[in-house]
Amino acid sequence: MLAKRYRLSKRGSFTYVYRHGERKQTAALKLIYVLSRGEDRVGFSVSNKIGKAVVRNKIKRRLRAAYSPYCGHVAPSQMVFMATEEIVGKSFAEISSDMRYLLIRAGLYTDEKKNG
Repeated sequence: MLAKRYRLSKRGSFTYVYRHGERKQTAALKLIYVLSRGEDRVGFSVSNKIGKAVVRNKIKRRLRAAYSPYCGHVAPSQMVFMATEEIVGKSFAEISSDMRYLLIRAGLYTDEKKNG
């Protein structure tokens, strides 16, 4: 489960990221992020166009689980992952790989292992 301190929860926080953020995307997932001080905070957005509540909640659970290995290891930022209609047919591994690709492409996460 994603700890509360890592979550974007208020509407104003989402709006701020949408207005001031930089965007990266794949076919199934969009990342909007703003670099900030402090810890990384993340929110997940799944539109009504994607499906009924059961489908949307399943996608949000998968997104949270895919992000959990990166908690605390990402550059301090506020970010929102938005699911597109393409995500419905994707497996968890494909969602994880898309998320990793977006984080690396945005420069928020590096794949390099630190020595020492």
